[in-house]
Amino acid sequence: MGAWSLTAAQATSVQGANDRIRVAVIGCGVRGSQHIADILACREMGVEISHVCDVWRGARETAVAAVKKGQNAPVHAVEDYRVILAHPEVNAVTIATPDFSHAKILKEAAEAGKDAYCEKPMAVDLQEALAAVDAVRANQRVVQSGTQYRSDGHFIACASAVHSGVLGLITRIAIAQNFNEPRWRKAYDDVREDDVNWPLFELHHGPHPFSAKKFRRWYLYRDYTNGLPGLWMSHYLNAVAWFMQDLFPAEVVCSAAVRRWGDDGRETEDTLSAILDYPSGFQLNFSMSLCNSADTHFILYGSNGKLDVWKRELSGDGGGGPDQIKETRVLPPENPPNSHMADFLDCVRTRQDPRCPVEMGLAHSVAGILCAESNRLGKRLRYNPEKREIV
Repeated sequence: MGAWSLTAAQATSVQGANDRIRVAVIGCGVRGSQHIADILACREMGVEISHVCDVWRGARETAVAAVKKGQNAPVHAVEDYRVILAHPEVNAVTIATPDFSHAKILKEAAEAGKDAYCEKPMAVDLQEALAAVDAVRANQRVVQSGTQYRSDGHFIACASAVHSGVLGLITRIAIAQNFNEPRWRKAYDDVREDDVNWPLFELHHGPHPFSAKKFRRWYLYRDYTNGLPGLWMSHYLNAVAWFMQDLFPAEVVCSAAVRRWGDDGRETEDTLSAILDYPSGFQLNFSMSLCNSADTHFILYGSNGKLDVWKRELSGDGGGGPDQIKETRVLPPENPPNSHMADFLDCVRTRQDPRCPVEMGLAHSVAGILCAESNRLGKRLRYNPEKREIV
C-alpha cells in the first residue's frame, strides 16, 4: 500500500507542491462541520474549501458562514453532490453524509477522479463496500477512512506495544463502550420540508414520505444505518484490525435489542453484545449499552500480561512464564507529525496511502456488517475474504 505508478495522463492531475488543493465538503452536519474546521486548520498547506454541499438549506448556510470566517477564497454552496463530482477544479472531497450513503458517494467520487476523506462507517452494505474499494483502486485515488484513532498518539503508542510482541500470544480482546443516555435524539422542529431535498437525502434507500424526525434522527432507523456496529463499533473494529494486523473476522455472532429508549420509536438497538473470532487466533468480545455508563474499557489479554488501552497501561496482570511483564508502566503517547486530515491532504499531493487507507475502511465495514446481519438473522455468520462473501 505504497505509492502508485501513474500513467502520464493521471500524473497531470496530481497536485504539485505549489498548487492549491481545492476540497469540497459533502455533508455539513456535526462531522462535516468538524471537517470544515480541520481543513481550515490546514490552510498553510495550500488548501482551500471550494464548495460545501448539503441537502438541507440550514446546514449549507451555516457551513458557508463557517468557511468565510476561516478563508479569503470564495466558497460555493450546492445541494447535489453530483455537481461537485462533475466540477473539474475540485481535487478532493470529504464525505460526512448519513451512513447509508458513504459508500455510494465514495464510489462515484473515485470514478470522477476525486480523492476522498470518508467518514466511518465506510459502508453498511457489503456489495457497496466492495464496489467502492474497487473503484478507488481502479482509479488510483487517495482515500482516508475517518477513524481518527489512527492519528491519536495514545492509540499509536498502544499499537506499537502490541506490534512489539511484548504481550506474547494475544488470545482475547475485551471492549465495552457504555453511556447512560438515548443519544441521537436531535431536535427537528427547525426542519421545514421546503428546505430539504428529501429524495436526494434518501438516494437509493427511498422513497419514503418526508419526515423531519427521520431526517434529523436518521441514526435511529434501519433504512439509513446498521445501528451501533456502524455508528460506534466501527472505531474499535478499525483499531483491532490495526493492532492485530488481522483485517477480517472469520466468524461473528451478535445479539442486540432496544432495552430502554424505545419511546422515541427507534429501530436501531441501545444494547449490543458480539463475539468475533479472527483467523489469527484471537477472540474479540464487544459490548455496548446506552442504558448504563459504567465499565467502558478496551483491554488486550496476552500470555505475558495485559494492555489497558484507555489507561495506556501495560502490565503483567494475568500473565505467566519467563516472559511475563515484570513492571506496570504507562505508555507515553507517540504523537504523529500531523492531524488525520492533514495526513490525508499531504497524501493528496504525494500520492501515498494515508494512515487509514480504503482497505482499513473495508475491514471495519465488513466486521460491522457481519455483526448487524448476525443480529438481524439470528445466526452465526462467516466471512470468506477470497470470495468476498458472507456465508
